[in-house]
Amino acid sequence: MKTVTRAYQQTVRAERATANGERIVEATAALLETTPRVRDVTLDAVAERAGVTVRTILRRFATRDGLLEAAFHRMGQNIGGNRPLPPAGDVDAAVESLTAQYERFGEFILKMLEQEHDLPVLSQLVTYGRSRHRAWLEQVFAPQLASLGAGERKQRITELYAATDVYLWKLFRRDFRLTRKQTAESFHNLITAVLTRRQARPSPAGGSR
Repeated sequence: MKTVTRAYQQTVRAERATANGERIVEATAALLETTPRVRDVTLDAVAERAGVTVRTILRRFATRDGLLEAAFHRMGQNIGGNRPLPPAGDVDAAVESLTAQYERFGEFILKMLEQEHDLPVLSQLVTYGRSRHRAWLEQVFAPQLASLGAGERKQRITELYAATDVYLWKLFRRDFRLTRKQTAESFHNLITAVLTRRQARPSPAGGSR
């Protein structure tokens, strides 16, 4: 009986620890969204929001950096999940997916970009986000890019990246004060222009004289 009781108690403690860990990560992620600077997200603030002690946080994540890494990972998952993959080649669906993500997380992404050199883990997250965005473009617009040579295809993807970057969303929504619909139309126009432009002709051998 003592063995069974001990096993039950261990299970309860493990479940409680897991629940605490989830609550702490969610609290940290929420503070990262609402606090202007990452350095201002303190363990005391996280503990108060999560309803735990700082000691509990350190016991679970060891250091503040360990906690931030877990929270950034969670935020990356949330951001990625907010941009569902549209049918391949469907520009309208791609624009809707992209715009929805930027409307939900655009301000947070911009804030992280502004501070990417403050923390190594944040720099890693931003680098990963850039690679995922490029991979998303390659997959979504694969039908339109399939007939291009390797060099031209790479150039076209780079142009698509520029035409869909979060800084462009900032320009449309924050600086030019366009509506969400107008912003989506602008993204659509730029993407279409990149996808339908004529392929550059190779220069004559030896170049001009």
